[in-house]
Amino acid sequence: MDSIDLLRVERRARVRYEWARTRRALLGAVPVVLVTTVAAWVGGRAATVSLIGSVVFVWAVLLLWYGREPRRALLPGFAAGLVPLTFALCANLLEHGCTGSACLRLCVPACAIGGVIAGLAVAAVGHRRRYGPVFWLSASGIALLTGAMGCACVGYSGVVGMLVGYAAGLVPTGIRVLFRRRPS
Repeated sequence: MDSIDLLRVERRARVRYEWARTRRALLGAVPVVLVTTVAAWVGGRAATVSLIGSVVFVWAVLLLWYGREPRRALLPGFAAGLVPLTFALCANLLEHGCTGSACLRLCVPACAIGGVIAGLAVAAVGHRRRYGPVFWLSASGIALLTGAMGCACVGYSGVVGMLVGYAAGLVPTGIRVLFRRRPS
């Protein structure tokens, strides 16, 4: 076999390998499409939810395609993001006339509480498994964007409430890591 034939065979094998990884990543991100569809149907802002959901889908495909630690961040991040998404959609389903103070009493706290739980969940997984910053960034991004699909029904205040709650959920683990790194 000539070297040109060998290079051609290697190139074809590499292309097939990458296409297989891409197909697997696309199939692995199908749950994101399902959740986005339900959130767009149940929530009030279908265009916003669809836009955020498409970003989550692309990011999920990239994480699954890349593999390693980012791939391991997808499931915990997505599962954690389902909490504020569900809380916000459930609060939105309660007919409370989502205007002004009614939203501030129900929807924004639902987003913030969901954010706290999501932050605690990502922190627990990341800390327990001793993952590095790539995991934390990937899981946090997926969790926050997934939660934002639900919290966007309230507008910026819901998303900000979720962000603040998420950050508060990360604080206990951050303090624990900070004190553990100090020399005795």
